[in-house]
Amino acid sequence: MIQPGLERIGQLLKNIHFPWKSIHVAGTNGKGSICAYASSLLTRRHIRHGRFTSPHLIDRWDCIQVNGEPVSERDFRKVENHFTQLNQRENIGASEFELLTATAFQLFNDNKIDIGVVEVGMGGKLDATNILNNQIVSVISKIAHDHQNFLGNTLEDIARHKAGILRPNVPYIVNPVNEWNIHDVIDHYAKEIGAGPRILPDTPELRQTLFKKQDWTKVAERLLPFQRDNVVLAYLAFLEALNSLRENTQKASRLLVHLRSKTIPGRFQEVGFDPILGTQHSMRRRLVVDGAHNPDAGKVLAEWIRRHYRRNTRKKQMSSRDYRVAKLTESSDGESQMTWKRSVTWVLAMTEGKDARKYLETILEPGDSVVTTTFGPVDGMPWVKPMDPKELSKIVQDVEPGVTSIDVPLPGTFRALCTAKYLAGREQLIVITGSLYLVSDFLRLRGEYTKDPTILDTSLADKEARNRVNTFLSKGTEATFYDAKPESDATSIEAEKRKLEAEIEMLDREMQSLEVEETRLRRARSLSSTSPVSDAASSLSAPPAPPSAEGDGTMSAKAKFYRDFEDIRTQLEQLPPSLGTSELSPTNDLRPFIYKREPSADTDAILRGAERPRVRYHMHEGKPQKMEDYKSAEPFHSPADDQRLERPDPHRPSIVYPRANTRLEGKARIVEARTKGRPVVKSLHPLKLHLDDSGDCEQPIQKSRPAAYIRKHPSRAAGE
Repeated sequence: MIQPGLERIGQLLKNIHFPWKSIHVAGTNGKGSICAYASSLLTRRHIRHGRFTSPHLIDRWDCIQVNGEPVSERDFRKVENHFTQLNQRENIGASEFELLTATAFQLFNDNKIDIGVVEVGMGGKLDATNILNNQIVSVISKIAHDHQNFLGNTLEDIARHKAGILRPNVPYIVNPVNEWNIHDVIDHYAKEIGAGPRILPDTPELRQTLFKKQDWTKVAERLLPFQRDNVVLAYLAFLEALNSLRENTQKASRLLVHLRSKTIPGRFQEVGFDPILGTQHSMRRRLVVDGAHNPDAGKVLAEWIRRHYRRNTRKKQMSSRDYRVAKLTESSDGESQMTWKRSVTWVLAMTEGKDARKYLETILEPGDSVVTTTFGPVDGMPWVKPMDPKELSKIVQDVEPGVTSIDVPLPGTFRALCTAKYLAGREQLIVITGSLYLVSDFLRLRGEYTKDPTILDTSLADKEARNRVNTFLSKGTEATFYDAKPESDATSIEAEKRKLEAEIEMLDREMQSLEVEETRLRRARSLSSTSPVSDAASSLSAPPAPPSAEGDGTMSAKAKFYRDFEDIRTQLEQLPPSLGTSELSPTNDLRPFIYKREPSADTDAILRGAERPRVRYHMHEGKPQKMEDYKSAEPFHSPADDQRLERPDPHRPSIVYPRANTRLEGKARIVEARTKGRPVVKSLHPLKLHLDDSGDCEQPIQKSRPAAYIRKHPSRAAGE
């Protein structure tokens, strides 16, 4: 459990001195980013330094870094065992975090660093890191509500704990975006102990030396406002470190350009994970991990997502599977326009004691999807417990009824991410957030899978997730999933009515599918009762009824042939009556394109494709388009014929026959062909052409998507 106080850490470090100087950072949000930025600047200046942050992301020792690199596991275990034995031998009763803090400070001594960047664990005044007495500057970041059980329920009480890191005659920096009452509390405490001077991040001198330089402009244009505040605080702390080491600070601002590409693990981190996203869609489906776990951090995360993902006024950029919420907004010129907001799929887990309701209110919007889960035991922090996923899912529904929520009670992020994949569209954003421990579980799993892909049974977990989502959506929740937001004043009777209507609609769909299957079986049993609707259909003779399927459920060859025959008959029945043969003209005469030959009497050979038409070339946009001569046929028309067949309308599709399949149906030969042209037909689609004995071409009938167009415009499709 957490035991605030400095007595135990003092006993662990009673005989240890700190020859290095420290930058001590406290606050609720942003202190980890400030430490990361300051460490990056020190690395670029080639100053030996260490960084201690908490909690760890993957392994316990990665929270202790020297010159930007985590310490080795061997060195960490060696020093940690020393303090563990000391704790047991002298019966100190130190907590896991106090042992970790002592280990970090001793490793800093062993590596002979000059500057130590230290992040406060919780609070400030009674935190284990406050044992330091070598500060060169104290930094207080954004203060918000968090850990109220230990720090207090008001911002003033929390600010008093944070101000405990100040030291007499040591300068301090406070984030200017804090509320005025927080500044009053910190300044009052600094005056009591004689701390200072206070370094202001917005002074005329700083405007001339930093904000008007191109180096700052290159960095600031890519950052959100809160990120710019953190960079300024880190830069001011970096300047104090240079002054303490008597380094030149005139060209220090040139190092800021290196922060443009600085990424902080677990902070707006975009990653890929092929076992879940797949290699085909990993570039389109985005996965972001962020350790936001309180309402203030949730607002920052929501603003980042709105800026980089949600807002899009161009509907054509949206995926058809992506769910969006449309709202009318007024532009700067006073005109109303439709704004489309993309939905987000959240993977959430939170620690017990956190204000989940206020946090969820900051990030959720109508149309989002949520997968609540849990995280595993935290190494070195046995007192940290996750919130029940079912309880968290209920809070989600209370906060935003227009959100779909599924709970995955199993620990870990793999199954939860598999579930989120089936809730999200192909180009939809998936965000893992709510707890740094959940982010840690995912990053650890991702690293382990990179080393050994056999640790995950991806097929089994993927199948379970798909069944879980299908089962959830089949309970009548489709309306909730696709509706933007139900009416807030709906009564229980109306809600029950909507549920029953959804169930009735689902049953109607099942009845329709059963009727279709029943019709198909009826046709299979009564072959002679089917009346032909065309000459080709009437010439077909029904084969004998197939034998029944074997006991093991397999289908015999005759049964498969019978099924294919019925499919052909069904397609022929659906064809409209044959149109009258129109008079041949240069625009609809297709005979020069097909090498005519007498139809063979061997029907099976034709079905195997033995009687394919031979194609040479045709004219398209005034140029001859050469085609493969599949059977080395002799030329059957001259280039003059091609000039005669050139179409004046460039938008009409030209019909070609690459690898056209033919089959004999009575006295007619059906040619499977393809169309090519713009803009009437934008892609290749199969055609059926009916040729009579004289070689005349009847109305071409498409059997794929452009069929509706041909029914509406038969003359244009026929080439008239």
